[in-house]
Amino acid sequence: MLSNKSKSLIKVLSIPSNKKNVFKINDSITPTTTTTAITTTSFIRPYSTHNRGNNDTHNTINHQQQPQQQQQQQQHHHHHQNNDNNKNLFTPTPFQSLVSNVNKPFRNDKDPDYLPTHHSVLNMSLDQLIEMYKNRKVVDLSHVPTLDPQDVFINSELKLEEIDVFGFDYDYTLANYGDQVQHLIYDLAMSHLVDEQKYPMALKEIKYDPTFAIRGLHFDVNYGLLMKLDFLNNIQAGAIYHGRRPLTKEEVIQIYGSMQLKRHYCDSFLKPMSDIFCLPEACLIANTIQYLTDHNLAFEPRIIHEDVTAAVGKVHLGGGLHNKIISDFPLYLNKHPLLGEFLLKLKSHGKKLFLLTNNSYFYANHGMKYLLNDQLNGKYEDWTDVFDVIITKCDKPSFFGKGRPFRMYHPDSDRYDWSEVNHFESKKVYVGGSLKQFTNISKWRGRSVMYFGDHLYSDLVEPSQKEGWKTGVIIKELEVEVGIQNSPKYREQLAELLQLEDVIRKCQFFTGEKKELFLEQLKTERYKKRLALKEPFNANFGSLFRTHTNATMFASSLQRHADIYTSKIENLISYPLTASLIPSRNYLPHEFKLN
Repeated sequence: MLSNKSKSLIKVLSIPSNKKNVFKINDSITPTTTTTAITTTSFIRPYSTHNRGNNDTHNTINHQQQPQQQQQQQQHHHHHQNNDNNKNLFTPTPFQSLVSNVNKPFRNDKDPDYLPTHHSVLNMSLDQLIEMYKNRKVVDLSHVPTLDPQDVFINSELKLEEIDVFGFDYDYTLANYGDQVQHLIYDLAMSHLVDEQKYPMALKEIKYDPTFAIRGLHFDVNYGLLMKLDFLNNIQAGAIYHGRRPLTKEEVIQIYGSMQLKRHYCDSFLKPMSDIFCLPEACLIANTIQYLTDHNLAFEPRIIHEDVTAAVGKVHLGGGLHNKIISDFPLYLNKHPLLGEFLLKLKSHGKKLFLLTNNSYFYANHGMKYLLNDQLNGKYEDWTDVFDVIITKCDKPSFFGKGRPFRMYHPDSDRYDWSEVNHFESKKVYVGGSLKQFTNISKWRGRSVMYFGDHLYSDLVEPSQKEGWKTGVIIKELEVEVGIQNSPKYREQLAELLQLEDVIRKCQFFTGEKKELFLEQLKTERYKKRLALKEPFNANFGSLFRTHTNATMFASSLQRHADIYTSKIENLISYPLTASLIPSRNYLPHEFKLN
């Protein structure tokens, strides 16, 4: 609650909501004030920790003394050169001499509330800062180009002409499922949980909520909390749930001691949910915990996680899910007309193709026939003719470790040939295997191989680290996320948030009750802006790729382990196979940003 004295200041600090002024973003990001204009040189006063003498009271440069200073410095340098010709002494340039003068401390005798600091601060009073914020202008972003939601986004430079072999996963890579698949997985897993593991029958009445979770969350098996983390293990406030109930920041701190988790704790108790198949799993865990909590039924979060994971695993391996999808491909599979054209383009340029999937050949064959066989343009009779090697039931990620011996599979008899596999034949199907065996038999090695999948950890990390494969991630949600970022409303809110945060940084260099009240108002407004930027992506957890400020754990892993990422594999069709995919420059916080 605000004190009466604080309330009396609200009129002075009132912030108008209707902002009529507009300026272009390439004119100036810093809002102008209504006071007399100040030049850049005299406006910014860095305070150097190396110049704190009592006589350092001036902030302007005596340009008349500068030639004399330079002459003395040159004589000093010449003197040392004569003494020792082998020494290469540093002589300040005129620019460096200017900087040394500018870095002297700024003393604002007119504003006793100003707090000296070694950071660069503005030569302005608190009243000027408040006035500047009240008269801030709306940033006009109408001329700033938007991103293409179907573009290919690049983390590491990739030369396509160096790639001789392209490999693909099936689920959410070649096969792009519709949202109905998530409902189906949830319903089948819930039935298994209730019918086979004897959970309460009433759970079946709770339906799947596609708006609840996002990919990239973590589940704490110790406390039963579903949360979103950034790349430093910070929990995003407002994005941590016990069941379907969000926890307050105070509750989180009471449990963990802070909003940042220790690395050892994450490794011991947090289970990542990294692929899109995890969405129904996350919802099922949350709904189950909420039901048991509401009915005062005892449970252990670790057991709930194990039972739900087992139920979802049974759905994928039991055949019920695949049979249901096969029975109605138009409902569950999004057929894209450019998939065949893209694969044929690779083949026409002499590229080798392989399929590497955990699915059975029975399921993959039905899906690939539906997706591809009418797109082969008479050049191939069947999809199996397009791929040089077909490997099913490979059991990733075990495939990238010890794995199992390769066996040739005969679809007609549904039997394996137990003879040793020492070479791969076209139009033949193989099961099992390992990365080491695959490399030895195919002779496809290192950076000449590129593999696409949808699961960072199961599909891409190990082949990249162990064999040096290039990797690409298919992220279906990317088109929606980029579309939201392209919206004028989102861009305007983001620009306002950045302006607001800049004022907060400057406000903290003042003292006094007026500063505290103004800062409190700024932080309240910042909280509202953050919510406005979070909710368009997902009301509960926000964007898949960032917390309020930082990259999420998922986005950080994506940067480390994927060379490129895109929303679907066909997006690559517009790129020449001789192209070099060059990433944008990544800036560190201290670096000059040139956009």
